[in-house]
Amino acid sequence: MSSTEATAGASSRGPSYREKLNNIGDITPLDAPLISWGGQRGRSPTEYLKDYKTSYTIPFGYEVATWRQKFFGGGEMMLPFSFRTEPDIEPSKPHEPTIVLLFYPRPDENEARPIHRSASYLRRIDRIARMGEQTIIYVPPELKSAVQGMRGDHYWHVIDDYPTIWDMPNNAYQKDNFATKQPALFEQFDGYTDADGDLRPEPRYNRAHHSAVCNAKAFVMYDAIMRNPFGSDDWMYVDAGFLFDDGPQDDDGTPWGELFRAGLDSEKFERAIRMSRDTGVVMGEYSHRHGCPDAEDECFTNPKRSWRARQFIAQVYVGNSLGMLNYSVRFMQTVDDMDANGFYTGREELVVPFVALRYPNTVFSVPYFRLPPRLDYAWQFPMKFVFSKVGGPKSVPPIVDPIATLYCKGYTPRRPNMPAGGIYEDPRKEDDEE
Repeated sequence: MSSTEATAGASSRGPSYREKLNNIGDITPLDAPLISWGGQRGRSPTEYLKDYKTSYTIPFGYEVATWRQKFFGGGEMMLPFSFRTEPDIEPSKPHEPTIVLLFYPRPDENEARPIHRSASYLRRIDRIARMGEQTIIYVPPELKSAVQGMRGDHYWHVIDDYPTIWDMPNNAYQKDNFATKQPALFEQFDGYTDADGDLRPEPRYNRAHHSAVCNAKAFVMYDAIMRNPFGSDDWMYVDAGFLFDDGPQDDDGTPWGELFRAGLDSEKFERAIRMSRDTGVVMGEYSHRHGCPDAEDECFTNPKRSWRARQFIAQVYVGNSLGMLNYSVRFMQTVDDMDANGFYTGREELVVPFVALRYPNTVFSVPYFRLPPRLDYAWQFPMKFVFSKVGGPKSVPPIVDPIATLYCKGYTPRRPNMPAGGIYEDPRKEDDEE
């Protein structure tokens, strides 16, 4: 069996990975991923989402209601079903995107980011508040007052329904897994020799609470779209640490001042959604200084080498309602399936490459690039700026199909890559010259 066939979970008589890719449509069914590890399945998100309370909310819009009905029905539509046609909160502007984030500091003072040391993260959240965008933020009840007080308008929507990160449905049944099984899997990694160069398993990923936070990101996007108080169709998930304290400073010395004053550019969201459509999301890639595993790499079949899959930072991603929903449930299903097959799932950028390959046309990406000098800073992850108004309306990010550009050279993407413009033009030129 070739490594390509093994990666696709096919027998020696089955189709190759490339052949499978060339014969899929826009939507790969949740229960039929290209990589299946011999068919060993974990739990399905339908099991732990069906009874949780926002399953009973009335979703906004016919398309989301239809998606949910199909997701839980598993077959023919069960009519009638209801949906809202008017938002609960009138949007601040037509077609305004909504930001979603969560902030659940680790409660153990021996861990990173305990509540009593969370001032830095609260400053970063305050910067997001001052962007003035429609925002939904998930926090534990003890932080609601502090976070709510950062803004006085109803476009700053704070949700404290989940007392801890473990109370979210996709974490509730996994607490023992993240506390015991995942750390044990991390310790079994085969990646500490000089043969692997500078890229090694990252010890700070081996924390139960950290793993649960990464897993929660997919759930809160599902949850936010089911609540959708603003009637949004364009969405951006951002990490709580999105605006680092050491980011670029404006003329007044304010970190990120230019970004949070500029706000989000709805036209750039439209560009991303034209690429990802209703099937997925657009997120940023890591730098490729340590190389990138292709679809035949052993990391996709050998649990002890899965740490090599690290590719996307996943700290910011955008899409429309259906794209976000499809990404969210495919991410959750991939975590469940990886769990069932002994793979480490403690960090989202170790899971996202599996999502991209298991469910093609779900993940699209902005390649890593170096920021212009005036915006230069230590942590140059691409999604910090690309959907802001910085650079003007003609300054747009490149958007590509990562299967064609990273994982399966020679594969023709179903949707043509979008070239960059303005400050994002030729994003890899400087890296190529090094």
